[in-house]
Amino acid sequence: MSHDPAPPARPPHGTPRHDPIPSGRAGALHARLAPARRLLDVVEKAVTALAVAALALIVLTVVWQVVARYVTSQSTAWAPELSQTAFVWTALLAIPLGVRSGRHMVVDLWRGRSERVQQAFFVLASLVVLGTCAVLVAFGIDMLGTSFQRSLPSLGISAGWQMLAVPIGFGLSFIFQLEVLVRRFTDPASVEVDPAAQTV
Repeated sequence: MSHDPAPPARPPHGTPRHDPIPSGRAGALHARLAPARRLLDVVEKAVTALAVAALALIVLTVVWQVVARYVTSQSTAWAPELSQTAFVWTALLAIPLGVRSGRHMVVDLWRGRSERVQQAFFVLASLVVLGTCAVLVAFGIDMLGTSFQRSLPSLGISAGWQMLAVPIGFGLSFIFQLEVLVRRFTDPASVEVDPAAQTV
């Protein structure tokens, strides 16, 4: 009695796939870029840890605010500003993670067309993402001076620590999108993900 081969195991959610190394010029370039990719793997893990920590801080702060308000009949002034700051960092650290793992929404109208057409649309979309990230990084840096002059009175820190998440988050998004664009040509299997096969 024959059995169908088991399907390949899917990587954990948010982890870029590392498929067999391509051959030819793409394989040579892939090998040269391997150290950079390993470095970005480390960066991605660090960003994930920071995003999870910020999310946990939001939950703990909101729970404490509820307990303080309904148990002790006193609200803490610092809780809203702390949860707001943590929310900003959580959101802007999650964006680059989604960029690298391909978890953002995509329009796949060109799926099934020729490889050249798919590459052209992918490059066009990547350039739009890179341009948007660059503009937001420049905007974030420009706003840092003004933001650090304002303060969050309840926390006793500068509002610039919130704004700092903008250039960092979109700077990481720029780097990750650039890496994904390179991988699209050197290791397409690690980038091409069927949206219908994705799991949440």
